[in-house]
Amino acid sequence: MGNVFTGLSCVVLLLASEGGAQTALTANEHPWGSFAPKSWCIVETVTLSNIEGRAVQSSQKVKTVFEAVDKNGITLQETETLNVDGKIMEKKPLTTRYDFFQEAIQENVQVSQGLPAKLEIGKKVVPCAVRIYTQQTSGGLLTTTVWYTPLVYPYVLRVEKILLSPPDGDKPGGQVLLQSVMLVQETSALKSLRSSRRNRTYSLQTVEKAGNITKITEARCSWDYPGGLLESTTREFDTQNREIRRSVSKMTNYYFPYRLITGQL
Repeated sequence: MGNVFTGLSCVVLLLASEGGAQTALTANEHPWGSFAPKSWCIVETVTLSNIEGRAVQSSQKVKTVFEAVDKNGITLQETETLNVDGKIMEKKPLTTRYDFFQEAIQENVQVSQGLPAKLEIGKKVVPCAVRIYTQQTSGGLLTTTVWYTPLVYPYVLRVEKILLSPPDGDKPGGQVLLQSVMLVQETSALKSLRSSRRNRTYSLQTVEKAGNITKITEARCSWDYPGGLLESTTREFDTQNREIRRSVSKMTNYYFPYRLITGQL
């Protein structure tokens, strides 16, 4: 079986290197897109903060419902419930449309194609296409760069976001206000063919820096559940590298009427 997968892996990477990675992503390559509308999941998060030497715990529950899909993207509705010091607060549901590259669909966003690139995941090189979003926001210029391939799940393999402040006399290029990088650490799609079909798991790491705070998130995911996320841990550090907050998230429930069948890995 290992030899079969080795041959298949070579074909996949060869196709990508010859331009296959330039193919646009579809609903099937979105963590929600291969499930039927009305699918949902619930993710619960417990946060422990260090406030002036005092530990404060809060919890959050988010129910995400897959509302609709069309030729341009999918629509998700999120309902957030907070529990702070025993007080339960439910926020108004938020509905957001996303494209198939997992980016929110918004006005005044320019999209362009970057040069093809290669990522190393689990000691394997994966050729990717690159998609670039630029948007002038109230806080400055936001640039989002997405590395992707339709051949290896979770398909979006790296996302980098940079927010630059408006230029001024001293810094005409603007100051970096926020920078984050999400990277797939490993995926079973690049392991044995049997495990990639039976247990389609992958892991992500996100590092975000904004002002004096650095956030590091490690996530374990599966392509076989709505939304993908199984569990994650986020740790926040100050400038002295002291941990000031830790959040642990877990998917506690999910539902889907049925799933579309695709021939992809």
